Amino acid sequence: MDKFHFTKREKIFLLLALLVLVALFISSSMTYQQQEIHDNKINRYFGWLENIVTGWDFTYGGRIHNVQVDGRAGLAQFVLRKMAHFGSYFLLGGFGYLGLRRIFKIKWVAPVLTWFMAIAFAAFDEYHQFLTGDRTPSVHDVMLDGAGALTAILLIMLVLFIKHRFFDQKKQV
Repeated sequence: MDKFHFTKREKIFLLLALLVLVALFISSSMTYQQQEIHDNKINRYFGWLENIVTGWDFTYGGRIHNVQVDGRAGLAQFVLRKMAHFGSYFLLGGFGYLGLRRIFKIKWVAPVLTWFMAIAFAAFDEYHQFLTGDRTPSVHDVMLDGAGALTAILLIMLVLFIKHRFFDQKKQV
């Protein structure tokens, strides 16, 4: 039996996934104060986001978030942090899946394993935040992270299915 070899593209995707992991680890090593975006920076760089979230009123982790509770800049910062959670794990799940999907003979193993690995790292990352001063771990963040990874994996699977179904078969005709 031949040894399995990753393609150059798969190696790049796995390297990108590793870089996301490193960035997440560095981020979770920082205290809340080190990560905080001050109001003047929120206004300067994310004023557009403040305008979008002004009318929002939602509950996350059992706590109500809106302009009255958090302030405009505080709500924008909260939404930005949650977008970073979702987005970073979206990238991790997508890169991980694209790097690993070919190595499993049973096709459903790669997406499930990639998703479970992302959730496991998210849980570890929240524990790491617990060990870092001034940070609060959250099961809700792990669920948000898992949703980000799952969204990327499902989106890639859909795109690959459509590509195979509608475009690859036309080349064979």
